[in-house]
Amino acid sequence: MISDEENYNEFLYNLLQNQEGIDFKINQVNSVDSAIKEINSRDYDSIILDLSAGENCAAAAKEICNASSHFPLIVITRSDNESSLNTLKSNVHQIIRKDYLNTNMITQTILSAIDRKNFENEVQMRDEILQAVNNAAEIFLTQTDWSSYLNEVLASLGKATKSDRVFVFSNSVSDEGALVGEFQAEWVNEDFQITKTNTIADGLDYVEADLGRWVKIMQTGEVIQGDVEDLPVKEQPFLVKLGVKSLIYVPIFIDHTWWGFIGFNQCITHNDWLKVEIDALQTAAKILGAAISRQVTEEKLIYLATHDYLTNLPNRLLFEDRFRQAQARSERTGKRFAIVSIDLDRFKIVNDTHGHQIGDQVLYEVAKRLTVAIRGTDTCARIGGDEFAIIAEEIHDKDDVLRIMEKITLTLQEAITLDKKEIQVSASMGASIYPAHGKTMEELMRAADKTLYLIKGSTARYKIFSDDQITWLRE
Repeated sequence: MISDEENYNEFLYNLLQNQEGIDFKINQVNSVDSAIKEINSRDYDSIILDLSAGENCAAAAKEICNASSHFPLIVITRSDNESSLNTLKSNVHQIIRKDYLNTNMITQTILSAIDRKNFENEVQMRDEILQAVNNAAEIFLTQTDWSSYLNEVLASLGKATKSDRVFVFSNSVSDEGALVGEFQAEWVNEDFQITKTNTIADGLDYVEADLGRWVKIMQTGEVIQGDVEDLPVKEQPFLVKLGVKSLIYVPIFIDHTWWGFIGFNQCITHNDWLKVEIDALQTAAKILGAAISRQVTEEKLIYLATHDYLTNLPNRLLFEDRFRQAQARSERTGKRFAIVSIDLDRFKIVNDTHGHQIGDQVLYEVAKRLTVAIRGTDTCARIGGDEFAIIAEEIHDKDDVLRIMEKITLTLQEAITLDKKEIQVSASMGASIYPAHGKTMEELMRAADKTLYLIKGSTARYKIFSDDQITWLRE
């Protein structure tokens, strides 16, 4: 109630209190500015404007509607017909002459205004959600990298649903074997402040948060929705900590497997979700699932094309790409890098003695050990058969290369135990350095291979290509 007439809210309340089955609560302020602050901080059903004679009712009504268009506005006026007509043009739902006020009129006016505005709000929200879903479909189904556009889509859906926070969690299994939700992205309404206690960036442990019921429900494709206070008591602490009052969480599926969910939180006011809105949000979740599924499929195809099927190491195709990247970095920084060629010793005997299945398992174990032995910035690839190659970057001198090959030698010394059999494996290695021994991958690989085969069968395990052997590369 906006009125400068003292205790006018009590007068209206007395008119309304005898209305059976309806409990009205009226708060009064005496200015439009105070009203705007009040309606933005609490959840009201309607606004009643009562201004003194001579004040510009139309201007006041317009200011209120601009600040809070989702509330129905009723004007109690003393003005003439022309002024009332101007007020109606300001989006006011109903105008009542003050001298005609009675219980039935004011009650019916308030209820009809609320019903009418609720309907308008529902239609508007539905249309905005559908538009946001259409935008999501256009983005996700035309762009290959869905994650780059996720924040944009969440912002669109958040504004359309008038949510305070919209986020996406994907499911994974923790080191302890628990199902957890991993934070992917979120959009937050500027009126809602993120704090240390209400952040969701740390993820979600379903069991620890007593949300096992959610898992069972979302695995069936159903949504979690409602006011926090109406949810099971054990689920409330987690949500109260996040500052949530109402929520709807919609599961996302990929190839009929529950991948995660998209969540919509109301933290400032409560919200009752309509079926048409829930249906639209489920459609948005399906579109997101389709986009993720497509990207996962594309990533799998790329992975298969660039990695060795047996060891999961990069294959020659990816090795060549990593070489070009290392070459570009070297040219830019002036730092050298090395190519190390690795060939397992007497591996044919392993296959002939234990069979190819055991031989494949040996190759897999060797690949694991090589991966552990090299630095995170280096690349280890399986070139073919029992041959591997390493790109070792940021090499300062030959001693750096020797240390890498020494570490690999030590890594392979321990016998590999398979099917209760101990299999001893060793390797011969040759290395070349960019750009001293070549400027192309073919030249550097050839230099490393020549050095490797020079020591093959000897007691030496590794050697770096010598500068005086450059003439060999022309042979």
